Amino acid sequence: MSKKIVGFIIGGILVLVFGLASTPACAELSLRIVGGYYSPIFGKANDDLDELNAALDTDLELKAGTIYGLALGYDLPGRFGLRLEYHSFESKTSDTWSGTWGLWEYRLDLDRKVTTTPLILFLTYGFSPFYIGAGVGSFSTKAEFTNVYEEYYDGSLDYRESESDSDSDSPTGLVLLAGFEFGGESLFLDLEARYVVGTKAKMEDPDFDTEVDLSGAQLSLLAGFKF
Repeated sequence: MSKKIVGFIIGGILVLVFGLASTPACAELSLRIVGGYYSPIFGKANDDLDELNAALDTDLELKAGTIYGLALGYDLPGRFGLRLEYHSFESKTSDTWSGTWGLWEYRLDLDRKVTTTPLILFLTYGFSPFYIGAGVGSFSTKAEFTNVYEEYYDGSLDYRESESDSDSDSPTGLVLLAGFEFGGESLFLDLEARYVVGTKAKMEDPDFDTEVDLSGAQLSLLAGFKF
């Protein structure tokens, strides 16, 4: 992640921290619980699995799923607001190849997993109750694989071998959002549609040599309170 992005996020954190420490109790600081649905493109990561599926007649595929996390917000003068959000997403897939030759049976269990835990600083602008915003942050991403190979003779395990590895990357990502807030003065809900733009995690380990495209749509529900 570039030094400018790091500095931007650190600056946002400092604004939130000092705002929390120095702002009167009536000011609108907020804490949100984040939950939702995330559908990354995945790109080359799934293309590579398609090649493996063609070779082994398996059905491996990374798919969309749920996100969850926390967000700390701070209202700036006017209609602007800052929000620091941390959330987590995981996609995993597994399948088994098997074959026989006489009394011999062969089995290969394959597991693949991608986990991303973005830390994003958002700037929002409100129209009450609608709002729009953009965020920039670090999308810490880890890819993992496990293969377990077994040979059986006449139903009894004769040989077993396993291998596993992982690689990680933290690309900088841009997120655009549009939301709607409803609720009371203290407790509220936000419904947001988001899109992660052009964010790709590159896995350069020789056992991976792939790329996870994290670009894609999110639909999020945030439950929070102001204090």
